[in-house]
Formats: sequence, C-alpha cells, structure tokens
Amino acid sequence: MEDITPLNLEDSPKLFGLRYDQLIWILVSLVVSTQLYSWMVPIMFGSHDLRLYICIFLGLIGPAYALFTMNQSVGGWEVMINYYVGNRVYIPGPDPNPVRFLVDEQLPEFTE
Repeated sequence: MEDITPLNLEDSPKLFGLRYDQLIWILVSLVVSTQLYSWMVPIMFGSHDLRLYICIFLGLIGPAYALFTMNQSVGGWEVMINYYVGNRVYIPGPDPNPVRFLVDEQLPEFTE
C-alpha cells in the first residue's frame, strides 16, 4: 500500500507551536535568568535592587527571539496582538471557517 500522508515540509518541526530553536532560546533564557538571580549579590541603586531588572531583561531575550523569528508579516503580528488583547465572547456552534480542514483528502484504508 502506498503512503499518501501529506507532509508539511515548509517549516522546521514544531513543539508547542514553536520551532525547536525558538523553544531552546526561551528555556535557556529562563534558566539563565533565574540562576543568575540566585547567584548574584544584591546590586542596590538607591533603594532598588537592580539584579531583578537585569534578570527580567535576560529572561525576555528568549521570547523576543521567538517573536522576531516567526515567519509572519505585519498582518500576522496584528492578528496575534488582537487575539490576546481584544475582547471576545466565544459561543459554541458550528465552525466559522470550515475550509481549514482537508475535506477532499484521499485517506488510506487500513485493513485488519
């Protein structure tokens, strides 16, 4: 039997919606920032501890890398920002975008 499974080779493999390099950058920046915070001696500037701000900056390098390396145009950024910021009420019902599924896909038949 011939395998007719469609392959998506347009981008790298993904995990949690991120490419592996993006996921590694996020995890490494999180680990480095938390470990650096625990290793550093408090750096007082006035009455503020600067090590918190330094570690937050280092922790945001990974997510910034993931955002800037996404393969999207400015319209994709706008859709993503509107998804998280916009107010919506989700009402259960039929799928508003039925073309997202492959309805005419030829599926293999498995026999036992």
